[in-house]
Amino acid sequence: MAACAMLFAIILPAASVRGMDAENRETLLREAIEAYDLGLGLQDENPAQRIAHFRKAATGFEAVLSSGIDNGYLQYNLANAYLQLDELGKAILHYRRAARLIGADESLQANLKFARSLRRNQIQSSGEKELFETVFFWHYETSAKARLMVGLLAYVAFWMLMSLRVLRKRSSFGTVSALLAVVWLSAGVSVGAEVYNAQNTREGVTVQNDITVRKGNGEAAAPAFEELLHEGVEFVILEERPGWYRIELPDGNAGWIRQSQGEVV
Repeated sequence: MAACAMLFAIILPAASVRGMDAENRETLLREAIEAYDLGLGLQDENPAQRIAHFRKAATGFEAVLSSGIDNGYLQYNLANAYLQLDELGKAILHYRRAARLIGADESLQANLKFARSLRRNQIQSSGEKELFETVFFWHYETSAKARLMVGLLAYVAFWMLMSLRVLRKRSSFGTVSALLAVVWLSAGVSVGAEVYNAQNTREGVTVQNDITVRKGNGEAAAPAFEELLHEGVEFVILEERPGWYRIELPDGNAGWIRQSQGEVV
């Protein structure tokens, strides 16, 4: 499988975390990166050995994460390893986690888009949601940091123009001031909405194949719809009960899956 995978250097804190000291973490990380590079070097010459190298890389990156390091580039590297292993659910999961920490990185978004294109379930967003995402594309395709910066610049420019109008006692700059106000307010609402959603909306990704979405939280419940879900499907968690998630898919369909079948972003 061809993948636009990229590996990044990671700076880890020196302090000991959860029983693993800095030296052990550095060793694990170095071995994981070396294993990943060896896997790439093999290409398709030795599939079994290639997979073994990528598995070692993924295991190493997971171990460093488990030690308490939550680093966006570490998540990115782990996602790349899973993508090479054709484990799309875990690849998309860790690309999503990396995006939350890194922001709108062009290479990351390209890898995520590529991974999404390989999913067996290609579930289209509902018409209303798709229209919203098209109209407000800038909200979804730029980082919160970039939108915040644009909003702050527009805010400063707006008040500078308003001051000039007062000092010169002229009514010029009205159109420009209005546009700056729109940009400032839109950026503020966009960032605020993202922060609110991050705090109040839980999202997940399926990490297994042949998942039956059910009408209730039990194996005896009837299927909510006929199509089985496979790894890599992204969803919103509507409700949680012991061992089960009630999820909503991009097309608006909803139902229950076992917690082991999906992981929270």
